Amino acid sequence: MKLAYSTYALQSVDPFEAVGRVRSIGYEGLELNVGDDWPTAPTKLDSDARSRLRDAYGAAGFPAPVLMNLIGLCGRDEDTATKERALADTCQLAADLDFDGGRRVVTSTLGANCGDWDACRDRVVEAMAPYATIAEDHGVTLAIEAHVGQELDSPEKAVWLVKAIGRASVRLNFDHSHFHVLGMDLKHCAELCAPYSVHTHIKDGAMVDGSVQFELPGEGSLDLIDYFRIVREAGIELPITAEVTGQIWKRDDYDPWSTAQRCHDLMREARDRAAAD
Repeated sequence: MKLAYSTYALQSVDPFEAVGRVRSIGYEGLELNVGDDWPTAPTKLDSDARSRLRDAYGAAGFPAPVLMNLIGLCGRDEDTATKERALADTCQLAADLDFDGGRRVVTSTLGANCGDWDACRDRVVEAMAPYATIAEDHGVTLAIEAHVGQELDSPEKAVWLVKAIGRASVRLNFDHSHFHVLGMDLKHCAELCAPYSVHTHIKDGAMVDGSVQFELPGEGSLDLIDYFRIVREAGIELPITAEVTGQIWKRDDYDPWSTAQRCHDLMREARDRAAAD
């Protein structure tokens, strides 16, 4: 299994520097966060910058990047026209950065809706239709991430949603941390999500006094060796992408490069031990 990193944790880092330094650590892929506050937001990258970034990924031996944009696609009573434009711009960037003919993936979240999944799920399916079409028009797969604290917070709901939408352009981003903090079994979650997953995130965490506290992968209660073994056995043959939570990268003492190195060391050791079992 290949190990990848996400520039979600590198908001203040020049993206061209990020590609080289992430590669030098030993990662084999780099997810590109393209939210408005990142230097790689679609509105901040002209055609020349896109060309240079595409070349940088190729020179590093990385595949074309998966893009992450936490748009909150189906938040209730929000400006859907603005979100549709944001997704279209993100999908166009994914197309512009594609150089290897692999699957173009954009990952995002639904956002909060009405508080009760059964009450809002049909509305969510309907609201997802234009986003599915935008992804299709750009040759992109939209990977939806189930998220603790939102209505879409279980593998059962996530799989139901993909099936209900019924479009090949909508699949899942498997981020087990959101299930782990709710006490859900890894094997169960991985086996349910595997057939529909086109991307992964990994981090650790726990529920502390009713609030989620995320951690680096391998630094909490998630057995990282078990994770790599179980995910492999479930058939998820995707890069495992470390996502450092904002709870960490927003700290005053945060160091982006020691954190990236720490994630890699923990993940590599666990992956290699799992492979040896």
